[in-house]
Amino acid sequence: MSKRYYWLKLKEDFFDEKYIKALRKLPDGNALVIVYLKMQLKSLKTEGLLKYEHILPSAEEELALVLDEDVNLVKLTLAAISNMGLVEKWDNDTFYMSALQPLIGSETEVAKRVRKHRELKNQEQKLLQCNINETNCNTDIEKREKRKEKETEQETDIEKKLCPPKAGDETVKTEIVEGYEVKFNEFYSAYPKKVNKQQVQKWFKKNKPNDKQFDYMMQRLQEFKKSKDWIKDKGQFIPYPSTWLNQKRWEDEGVIEKQTQQTETAEEKYKNNIFMQILEEEKNGQRNDY
Repeated sequence: MSKRYYWLKLKEDFFDEKYIKALRKLPDGNALVIVYLKMQLKSLKTEGLLKYEHILPSAEEELALVLDEDVNLVKLTLAAISNMGLVEKWDNDTFYMSALQPLIGSETEVAKRVRKHRELKNQEQKLLQCNINETNCNTDIEKREKRKEKETEQETDIEKKLCPPKAGDETVKTEIVEGYEVKFNEFYSAYPKKVNKQQVQKWFKKNKPNDKQFDYMMQRLQEFKKSKDWIKDKGQFIPYPSTWLNQKRWEDEGVIEKQTQQTETAEEKYKNNIFMQILEEEKNGQRNDY
């Protein structure tokens, strides 16, 4: 038989309820509230019933024994909550916690496993959705960690890159894949014009940008790829990647900001031309006011 679990569902504002406030204002009020809570807990499995089994002379004494509380304190609690309509005493001296029904929670062990299984399944679906949404989930930290893992793998793969020693050689030459090559490959793959590959590789080998600098370079590269100058005429005006690197073009002012400034300059030029034309007309007496 599957085991069943029970729990008492208390509201967040439990101590703000009027009957709880009223209990606490009575002599030994806090103790009365504890007795009331213990009565609720003891009656969870029986759906609010506290049966009198005639072990002791009275139901109140037997309940005090079950709750491990003072008899007089239990009697005071019963009197108070009876007046409030929170408990009923039946003809057979059974106490019924009438206000308990909405607060009872229970489930079998099987239901508990099913609930946990569903929770895990929901978490897996959220993770799957997170993987699909690359924009929200592929953070800079994750990219850096992956990049460092690749660098570590390549740097520790020395044995596969060892050149066999030749007879008479005093030293053994080794070929180790440097960490900069990971950044080089990522940059060259993202750059739209695939030329001067060796020059680009030499630049990365010489300068070895750190993660923060490289992330900023890649961010600016994405901005340049969306600019009008790089898009028009099928990318004819895109500079060579080695030129872009050597001139540190990623440090140029924002492409969008530059275009906005050019537009504003054109507008100012137009306004100045109109202003000069009006002055010229007034000077020659040719302007007519309407």
